[in-house]
Amino acid sequence: MTTPVRILVTTSRGNKAAEYLDALREAGAEPILVDAAGEPPSLAHVDGLMLAGGVDVDPASYGASPSSLIGRTEPERDELEIALLRDARERKLPTFCICRGLQLANAAFGGTLIADIPAALGNGVDVRHDVIGATGRSERGVIAEHIVRIEPGSLLAQTLRTLSIATGARHHQAVDRCADDLRITGRTDDGIVEALEARFESPFWLAVQWHPESTRALDNGASKALFSAFARAVEVDRADPCEQNCC
Repeated sequence: MTTPVRILVTTSRGNKAAEYLDALREAGAEPILVDAAGEPPSLAHVDGLMLAGGVDVDPASYGASPSSLIGRTEPERDELEIALLRDARERKLPTFCICRGLQLANAAFGGTLIADIPAALGNGVDVRHDVIGATGRSERGVIAEHIVRIEPGSLLAQTLRTLSIATGARHHQAVDRCADDLRITGRTDDGIVEALEARFESPFWLAVQWHPESTRALDNGASKALFSAFARAVEVDRADPCEQNCC
């Protein structure tokens, strides 16, 4: 029997990241959950890296001053994930980043962030990037007007087989200046960056601003397709004898 691919998943302290782990298991992978509370994990014995969503990215991570627009942060998580992302790049390890993960990846490779979308866009806010329900918590479903326009020929377009998709969203930070080593492959109609891909060599490198782990039963298989594509790429990369033997 083939051993499932092992994917390191980073999260905020105390967050069990159940939806992320379930999504990876559904795709046939074995997730390994870590946070910044313990010893820094090594990528030497895993096959892929996933950055989950969570608290705000500390402005210090992208060289900005503190802001009252920023909510709770975990600078130690920022540091951990920046190190893991850079190590994964060197190892050419398949990588998938979600929501905060996209923002942190942009910061890790030299980009900057918008501290707060409503404050930045003002009256130009036409797309809701967070919908607060009656309980005061963010809704976890698909937002009808949150349409992501996808770049033709991108990994995202190839995976989803479409150039537009309605998604969920739960964020107020976003990409400002895109890192030079990344490229924008998805936006909403208000210009907010919704997907990034690597300009550097990688068997799979994708970051999305929305939450596919929460909409796996709500979007006709699109969210599941993202996790399946990631898991397949990890499996193929692990099985590649050239990669293993450094030929």
